[in-house]
Amino acid sequence: MELEDYMRIAQRRWWIVVVVAIVAAVSAFSFSRLQTPIYKSSMKLTIQPARTDFGQTQAAKQLLLSYISIIRTERNAAEVAKRLQLDYSPAYIFNQTRMADDAASYGVEIEVRDYDGETANRIAREWAQLFVEFRNRDNAKQRREDRVEAILGDEPRYIQDYPRTGVNTAAGFLLGIVVGVLIVALIEWRESALLRTPKEVERALALPIIGTIPAQP
Repeated sequence: MELEDYMRIAQRRWWIVVVVAIVAAVSAFSFSRLQTPIYKSSMKLTIQPARTDFGQTQAAKQLLLSYISIIRTERNAAEVAKRLQLDYSPAYIFNQTRMADDAASYGVEIEVRDYDGETANRIAREWAQLFVEFRNRDNAKQRREDRVEAILGDEPRYIQDYPRTGVNTAAGFLLGIVVGVLIVALIEWRESALLRTPKEVERALALPIIGTIPAQP
C-alpha cells in the first residue's frame, strides 16, 4: 500500500480508533475506582556507629541485614498488634511489612501496606520503635565507643499503592489505540477485494483506464 492509501484509511476510520481508546480508558478508570484501595506507608531508620572509623562503619553496614532479620519476626509482629491494640493476626502484619537495607546511607527502609493509611503509618512507626529498642538493649551491653544506634527518621507517610488509577487509565487508553488499529486493519482486510478508486483498478489489473461511467444523479 502507498502512503496515499494509509492517509485515506486514516481519514475514513480514525473515529474507530478514538472510540475504542476512550471506551478502554473509561473502563480501566471505572474498574480501578471499584477496587478497594491499599495504602503503603514508608519510614526510614538510620544506623549510626558511635565511632566513625572505617572498621566500625563497615561492620555496621554489613550487619544491617542481620538487624532486619532479628526485628522482622512474627513474634515482633504480635508485639506490634498488642501495642497498637489491633485486631490483626501476627501473620498478617508480618506479611504486610517489608524491610530493606540501604547500605549507601546506613539506613533501613520500612514499608507497611494496609487498607487504612493511618493504620499503616502506626504500624510502620511501631516497627521502627522496636528497632530502636533493640539497639538500645544491645548498646547497654557495649562500651560507649562500640555502640551502634538506630535513629528514627521523619514520621511515616502513606500513599495509595493500589490501584494506580492514573497508570491504569493511561494503559487502557494505549491498549484501546492498539485494539482500534487492529479493528481497522481487520475491516480493511475484509474489504481489500473492493476496488474503490481508478488507481486501485489500474494496480489490480495492470492496465490503464481509458474511461469511467459516471454515477447516476
